[in-house]
Amino acid sequence: MKSNYKIVIGRSGEVDGPYTDKEGTLLTKGGGTILLEGDRNWDGLGHNAILSDAGKDYLVFHAYDVNDNGNPKLRILRSEWDKDGWPTVVNESK
Repeated sequence: MKSNYKIVIGRSGEVDGPYTDKEGTLLTKGGGTILLEGDRNWDGLGHNAILSDAGKDYLVFHAYDVNDNGNPKLRILRSEWDKDGWPTVVNESK
């Protein structure tokens, strides 16, 4: 399975925008900060949300399992927030 689908983020002070990435580029002008993208084991990451439970945050998304003939799987990874309030993904080996 080959896909360039990835999780890209932006934010705004208003729900109806405008949304910008970490560099201040408008998402409508090609901006978007990559939060997570595929690797040799996972392709097509997307359709994500952040879930808070018991004081911890989790990135919930789908991805195609390269090692299982590209079958889609639900993935859940710990998420934290950097000092500027942007989400980050916690290293899975922690």
